[in-house]
Amino acid sequence: MKKILIGAFCSALALLSSCDLDKFPSANISQDTSWQSISDARNFRYGIYSYLQVVSGGIHTYAADYQSDLFNMTVSSGNRGGDLHRWDFNNSQYDIEDIWQYNYTLINNCNNIINNIDHITVADETEQAEANNIKGEAYLMRAMAYHTLVLHFAKDYEPASAATDLGLPLVEVGDPNGKPSRATLEATYQLIKSDIEQARQLLSTPGEANSEFLTIDVIDAFEARVDLYMHNYQEARTLAQSLMSKYALVNTEDGLAGMWLNDEASEVLFRVRMTPDDRTNAFSYYLNWSTTVNHWAPDFIPSQWVVDLYEDGDIRKNTSFLQDDVQCNDIQASDIYLLNKYPGNPALDVSTEFEYYNMWKPFRAAEAYLIVAEAAYRDNDEAAALDALNQLRTNRNASALSVSGDALFQTIKEEWIREFVGEGQRLNDLKRWHDGFTRHDPQNPDILTTGVGMESLSIEADNMRFVWEIPANDLNANSNLVPNWNQE
Repeated sequence: MKKILIGAFCSALALLSSCDLDKFPSANISQDTSWQSISDARNFRYGIYSYLQVVSGGIHTYAADYQSDLFNMTVSSGNRGGDLHRWDFNNSQYDIEDIWQYNYTLINNCNNIINNIDHITVADETEQAEANNIKGEAYLMRAMAYHTLVLHFAKDYEPASAATDLGLPLVEVGDPNGKPSRATLEATYQLIKSDIEQARQLLSTPGEANSEFLTIDVIDAFEARVDLYMHNYQEARTLAQSLMSKYALVNTEDGLAGMWLNDEASEVLFRVRMTPDDRTNAFSYYLNWSTTVNHWAPDFIPSQWVVDLYEDGDIRKNTSFLQDDVQCNDIQASDIYLLNKYPGNPALDVSTEFEYYNMWKPFRAAEAYLIVAEAAYRDNDEAAALDALNQLRTNRNASALSVSGDALFQTIKEEWIREFVGEGQRLNDLKRWHDGFTRHDPQNPDILTTGVGMESLSIEADNMRFVWEIPANDLNANSNLVPNWNQE
């Protein structure tokens, strides 16, 4: 039975086996023995970064995106993800279970560092600074995991109701026998913000493009995102604006294509490191070359209306999508647009040409421009909103716009799609805007899975499945957890 209350120390030991730490004991040992020197802290640090791979990319991206309106399911899928795509899933859906379980495991691993690193003996000020940095990384990573969970398993944050809306069970100390109740949404965000502040006090790694470690700039990027969801618009703008001059946007087609292929670019603040020997969560749903039929056989393809959002010349169109022939089961179709943000980094390939491993890039400078645009609009500063929007667009070789009012906000919403299609943001965006959707305009119905809720689907903004239910195993194991849904 899956439970969130996994002992932090034990789970950390389990994941350390993937980090080539051969000298580290594989059996459980006491906390007093495991936390003695800075080298012990380093080992656990390797562990949380390794586990960050587990909660990045793959299903952690797919699930929310194929639940949304951006993609259609092909007959090649074998109905993988079909229940989410049709909006008829329950709380035994395996993707949802995994996202819940793995993020709480990461939280517990971070707790292990936060609660024990002060026990070590440091040799000098240099080691103390390193220990502080590791502790800051753990605080920030815990906040990131909680934010991922709250976006999926709680309502959108509304200041007027956050004090009574249900948030998450907050686990700050590992207890395999504990049965925490759910905190309020306000308390959940308070912990996230408190963890961010703790990270600010402790973390000192300077920001740089393509960093594989958390930095002070990642703190700003993450808190700007959190503030946007909390309606702290001025704070979100200030933090996001501080990043816009530090990280140059990619403004060439080759550069943008290289960002997706090789996982590096001037605008990438942080990427989740992978090596050929240490890989997780391949992105095979969107491309998937079939050696049997020598064609692409994707599980999901973008809807035509998504492709049509890009004007001619916008470098994102040719880099986000690949147009080619496909064969889904025995049905061939020509000139189908496929999502091409995860073509597989050749530096990560081991055995074949098509393995679809790319490093997850959770923070890119482009998001800062859109945070400024949306937050400024919400603050009734349309001039600043339009300026940030147009800075992003012109760097992508799209035309500068002159729009205002509702048309401006609609354009900002569409720009989130143009920039982040396939990166796991769409469902959360719709929740933040309190928007429903209608799935429409598929590319080629002949290759799609058809039926109720598939190629056409309308979802109202108040549909309860915008908020995922807590997994059944956890509800059954912990009677203190209040479910999200009325039990059907």
